Amino acid sequence: MIDLDAEFMREDVKLEINELDGKYNPLDRDTNVRIVEDVRKAIDNIADGVVPSAKHIAEIAIATNENLQIRDFLMGLRLEKDTDYIGTYLSVIGNVITKEKCIPIATVFTTYLYEANEMEYAKEFLDKVLEKNPDYSLAKLLKRVYDAQWPASEMREMAVKLHASILENIYEVDNDNN
Repeated sequence: MIDLDAEFMREDVKLEINELDGKYNPLDRDTNVRIVEDVRKAIDNIADGVVPSAKHIAEIAIATNENLQIRDFLMGLRLEKDTDYIGTYLSVIGNVITKEKCIPIATVFTTYLYEANEMEYAKEFLDKVLEKNPDYSLAKLLKRVYDAQWPASEMREMAVKLHASILENIYEVDNDNN
């Protein structure tokens, strides 16, 4: 689980975030494709007990804050990988970065809780996210969804409808550079 009350950041992750901050270009197709592939590998590694590197964690923290496509890719990852390993991956990242950088990851994490029929916990956790950032649009949208008591299966259905188009947008050829 992600602890939104703690203000913990690993020193090696902090150094990597400081080094990478301001250098990520959300429009750089090659970087975004590499990030997606790196996330898939990192989740496979989590399944083998391997923690992602500080650089990977920093890059994901920055990318999910600056690129909605990367954040939304994490939401649809449930179609590709075991949700338990995804949850562990998100927790590992969320627990070693600043809470300001953690908002997108924590918000995505609530969707996995909700889909796992942990609806009350998902709502409580989302409330904590909104305490940290009351203006975060995805969290506000999910608050309405959770309050409306959508069926848990709708999280997967939403992913089914959106994941392919998100991947297409990430992988599409950068026409400006051709």
